[in-house]
Amino acid sequence: MDWWFIAGLAAGAVALFARGATRRASQTAAASATDLAPVGDLAHLPTTLQRTALWCLADGGFESRVIHGVVHRGRTDIAVTAFDLETLRERRGEWAWLPVEPPFRIAGVVSVAICELPRALPHLLFKRAGRGDDLADDPLTERLVHVAKVARDRLGMPRSYAAEMPDMPATPLDVALPASWRGYGRDAEAGRALVAGGLGAALARTRRRDLVVEVIDALVVVYPAASVAVGADALADLTTAALELAEAVLDATPALSPRGVEPATTP
Repeated sequence: MDWWFIAGLAAGAVALFARGATRRASQTAAASATDLAPVGDLAHLPTTLQRTALWCLADGGFESRVIHGVVHRGRTDIAVTAFDLETLRERRGEWAWLPVEPPFRIAGVVSVAICELPRALPHLLFKRAGRGDDLADDPLTERLVHVAKVARDRLGMPRSYAAEMPDMPATPLDVALPASWRGYGRDAEAGRALVAGGLGAALARTRRRDLVVEVIDALVVVYPAASVAVGADALADLTTAALELAEAVLDATPALSPRGVEPATTP
């Protein structure tokens, strides 16, 4: 009996080691594809991230494949972080939708690219139509191999919930956006200025369906709602798209100074 116990511990240790090695290799490949560097966690990001719709949908989570660096674009250095987020809801065997009009969900594991800008932005969210809008339940094959999901089904617990809303209205913004895009936020005037100043054109150039773009304070947060960026090249493509969108936000907004927001032009 003792030998079986020891063998079980050894097998578990081997599995953990193999899993860790696979994750490190995936992180290294992503870093190489993006010219960013592997980092251990998200401690360098501001807590603003916890006020995003992404965080409301995920209810927190566990990051992996984290890469970070500073990219020089035009006259500005942009700090970039990309990672995969396994949502806390996924660990609990559930998923959530954002109760906007129309609602959308995110996947249990979602890839995220974040750009930090020298800006003070209102919280605005732009969503392109895609699979997340279908609110499709997790596939049966996935649920059957997930211990927490099986347990929830056995106990008769709901599989999905409406997420807590971030500080924004549920109704779409009255802003002219490219086809298949919709927006949300309290500051419609700021949304119009962003779109007219170049973000609208950048959204129109983005080919990825189901993309979500959130701007809040100094962050531009970009993620495909219901899918993960599989492979290093896919994460690199997501990072490139985030940088292009961040540049458009930079061009459309006034710079910050130690005294606050400077006017775009001086008399």
